[in-house]
Amino acid sequence: MNLIPITYHSKKYPAGVISNIDEIAGNFDKDSINPQRKYSLHTEYSHMKRKLDNQLINKYPELKSSERDNVPQLWKNKEWAKEFANFIIELIGNNLSPEIIEIHPPFNDYCNTFSDFFDIYVEFEKIILKKFPNVKIFIENRCGTFYRGGKFIISNGKSIIQFLEELQKRNLNLKLVLDYPQVFSAEAIKMDDIKLKKIINFNNNIKEYISYIGGFHLWGKKKSQTGRWTSHTGDLNTFFSNNDLLKDEFINSVIDIFDDNIVRYFVPEVNSGEEDLQSIINDLLKYDIKFKLDD
Repeated sequence: MNLIPITYHSKKYPAGVISNIDEIAGNFDKDSINPQRKYSLHTEYSHMKRKLDNQLINKYPELKSSERDNVPQLWKNKEWAKEFANFIIELIGNNLSPEIIEIHPPFNDYCNTFSDFFDIYVEFEKIILKKFPNVKIFIENRCGTFYRGGKFIISNGKSIIQFLEELQKRNLNLKLVLDYPQVFSAEAIKMDDIKLKKIINFNNNIKEYISYIGGFHLWGKKKSQTGRWTSHTGDLNTFFSNNDLLKDEFINSVIDIFDDNIVRYFVPEVNSGEEDLQSIINDLLKYDIKFKLDD
């Protein structure tokens, strides 16, 4: 299994693992970016309220008005998709072209079929590829938001499979970036008593679609002092409550499915200490997962 490591929040990888590409935030509250080298642009993901009022977003009335209680409503319509593409182009400005643009799914209270989504999305892709012909476009499965009214249309295992089935039928420049911890959340797997059956079945079911998966997100969860599980903190040891058998079964299941010659991107979305990020990478290295520079 071969991965290209992306630097997340400037955190360093362990010795011997070198990253030459950064993740850069491109949310709707940004009006400029300042990448120093190759980068992946992580666009608006609709987790929380945004102050949709800055010099850039004010130029795009459809983006600005597509919200509920200030949580952005992604992929509202075709005009939204066109404005989103132009927002990104203007946000990037005279900087280097991105290696990756990472986008996120709509909610199902206004966009409830993948056919509707793809019909809207294609307007975005046309504009983006005209400006950045070599960019890779990834969409992330999502779970967890302050939005009230609908759920993300790409979230649990069943919806991810349905999305990949539909994507396979389309001639698009789009791939999935698979966030495994969010699949655990979307499948309502109890962190205090993890059962991997749903994840193993999910992995077996995505086997035929792995050419449409361009990368992974991985991060830990950790119990706070109040007993609440906190996302994007800790490592795989805290995620699996120090159960090495569970951790081993999970990692081996992923490796078995993605044991091909495709090199995929990898983002360790760890918001706690650098030691947690390095712990996750060291775990993966034990299973002979190879990390390579982005060419």
